[in-house]
Amino acid sequence: MTTETILRRPRPARRRARRTAAVRTAALLAGLTVAASSAAALPARASAAPADELMGVAGQILQALPETSNSSADLPSLFTLLIPQVPQPGTPRSLPTGDRTTSCTEVTHIGDSTSVGIDDPAKFTDPADRLSSQYQRVGVKNTVLDAAGGRSIVETVNGEPNAVQVIQSQLAKGRTGCWVIAMGVNDAADIAVGSTVDADQRIDRVMNLLKGQQVLWPTVATAAPSNPAYADTHMREFDAALTRAAARYPNLRIYDFAAEAQPSWYVDGIHYNADGLAQRNRLFATALATAFPAAAAPPKALTGR
Repeated sequence: MTTETILRRPRPARRRARRTAAVRTAALLAGLTVAASSAAALPARASAAPADELMGVAGQILQALPETSNSSADLPSLFTLLIPQVPQPGTPRSLPTGDRTTSCTEVTHIGDSTSVGIDDPAKFTDPADRLSSQYQRVGVKNTVLDAAGGRSIVETVNGEPNAVQVIQSQLAKGRTGCWVIAMGVNDAADIAVGSTVDADQRIDRVMNLLKGQQVLWPTVATAAPSNPAYADTHMREFDAALTRAAARYPNLRIYDFAAEAQPSWYVDGIHYNADGLAQRNRLFATALATAFPAAAAPPKALTGR
């Protein structure tokens, strides 16, 4: 397995950065991606819960999800399936997990400051918690991580490339296969402070570059950040745009990470602490294997943990 990590001058969590044109006034706390338009558009965010319970229950549910095809008709149901389900009365306590693997042998992960450090051995007590290790767990052989603080899809910060430019650069290098687009938090904030490029247009700019390639785009949430531009309501509006995009692009899968993110995972309402990073890495990898599964045997049953 090979791993290539490209970090582009990450910004401190609370540092303000200058943005271009219509969003110069946005104080960039740099974050992850996306959100939904209203409480009716998406399920309520998950309430606080112990991290071990999340991985023991929600993560196992993800592993047990049925495999999906690439047809656009399946996309809305996939979005729903990736949201943790409440067990019905009488449901056995033994949750099926299985050894779910992905058809993606190569993954290019594009991210902002919330993806900076997610593969850094110094940040994890257990090396298995690193992003590349988690992708390897589900069958990925080659991981490329390109992350930078302050990055958005449209705007640029201090001359650094935006997500579109980075994707173009990776494509020029011959990158193919699967893509995880961990982008959108800064975009939601930029739109909130006046950008004329809306969420649908931003998503289209990414997806038009990745035609014919498998794309997983996780939703995101924030947890009471001090900067109102990063309020969760704006994140939800971006998430709603992602659900609309799923109907336009048959190669796009949406994983509703926002429905599982816990307030205890954040250090400033936008960025993640060590536990949050580890849990996010695990969930992203499992979602990748769920969205783009390998032809595998039926899941095995797992008793308890």
